[in-house]
Amino acid sequence: MHIPYIALQFPTVPAPFAPTPSGRTLTQRLSEDAGFLHDYLRDGLNLIEPFRTAEHYAGFLTVLYHMLADVRRLYADEEVWRVIPDPELVDAPRARRMEADLHDLRAWPPNPGATPATHGLGLMEALGWLYASEGLMLSLDMMAQAQNLGEQLGLSETHGGRHLLSPLANRTRAWRSLAAVLDSARFSHGQGTDFVSGASLAYHRLDELLSLALRPRTDTEPAEMA
Repeated sequence: MHIPYIALQFPTVPAPFAPTPSGRTLTQRLSEDAGFLHDYLRDGLNLIEPFRTAEHYAGFLTVLYHMLADVRRLYADEEVWRVIPDPELVDAPRARRMEADLHDLRAWPPNPGATPATHGLGLMEALGWLYASEGLMLSLDMMAQAQNLGEQLGLSETHGGRHLLSPLANRTRAWRSLAAVLDSARFSHGQGTDFVSGASLAYHRLDELLSLALRPRTDTEPAEMA
C-alpha cells in the first residue's frame, strides 16, 4: 500500500481575537515557540511509518491509547473542565473503541506508558498539554480518514478500525472552539509561558511513548486506563 507522508497539520482554527502583550495569540505563540518540537515529531512519525501495516498501526494505537489516558486525567480536573467550551471534545467512547481495536489486533494489553505525566500540572500547563495532545490526535485521525488508511490496512468499523473510522466532526468543532476560547482570553506573559511549557511536555510525552511502543511487548505487562 502507499505509505502516507504525515504532515501533522492541526485543523484550521478561527481568526485570533485577543493578542497577548507581545502581539501574538496563545495558539500563535505555541506554534512559533514550540514549532521545532512539532516538526521533530512529524519527522519521527514518518520514520516509523505507523500506517505501513496493521501491525505497525497496532503499535501506534497503543501510543494514542496512552495519550488519551493522560488527557482523560486532565478532563477530570474541575478547573480545567470549566474552560472546555464543548464537551464533545472528550468523546468519551474513544477509550472503549481503542481497547476493542487493540484486542482485535492482538495488541492488548498495551505496553505500559510509564508514569502518567499529567499529575501536578498547573492550569495553564494542563491547558497547553490538552490543546497540543488533542490537536495531534485529531490531526492524525483526520489524515488517516482522508487517505482511507483504515480500509487500506484491511480494518473495518467492526474489526480493528473502530477508532480509525469513527466520525470526527464533533471533535473537530470542539477543538476549534477550545482554540477560540484560548485566543479570546487575555493571559499574562507568564501564563502564556506556562501554556507553551505544558504543550512542550505533551510533545515530549509522545516522543517517550513512541519509544516504548517500538520495544517488544510481553503478555504479562499490565495496562491501565484511569
